Amino acid sequence: MKITTGLVRLSYAHLLEPGTMPGGADKYSGSFIIPKSDKRGVAILEDAINTIKNDKDAIAKWGGKNTGIRIPLRDGDTDRPEDAAYADSYFFNANASVDHKPKVFNRDRVEIADPEEIYSGCWVQAVVSLYPYNSNGNKGIGVGLLAVRKIKDGDSLGGTVVSENDFDDSLLGDVEDLL
Repeated sequence: MKITTGLVRLSYAHLLEPGTMPGGADKYSGSFIIPKSDKRGVAILEDAINTIKNDKDAIAKWGGKNTGIRIPLRDGDTDRPEDAAYADSYFFNANASVDHKPKVFNRDRVEIADPEEIYSGCWVQAVVSLYPYNSNGNKGIGVGLLAVRKIKDGDSLGGTVVSENDFDDSLLGDVEDLL
């Protein structure tokens, strides 16, 4: 089931180049943070999850019952209490295999190629595909990453941004003595 999110914050971004996942597989991926105050955005995901949970083909895939399955929408306050970016928010993770690279666009729907333009902390809209899975004893609803559209900048997560204003000439002393 394909859905489009509202405005969400991107974290752990591996959109233009794949990252190595636990277990060693390279994948494109991201974590998408939805503020709990965004009732409409949360409802979009909850409705899609409930539709899949009640789908007869999905229930058959899970062995005839839809209880005890893994749900992709998680609570940041309980699942990531140590990470301030996830406070008072829900989140879900999505990924794509290396042979299904997601599309990445700017607000004007022009493809992004510069890795500095799309980063953990910016605000995006995502197009994802939710699907039931039953693999190696794990049952649940997975999220495939199809496309991301950057909407606006945000404070960078997980890294420090440096600019020319971070340099302070007063700390150098008499530069002429160094030349």
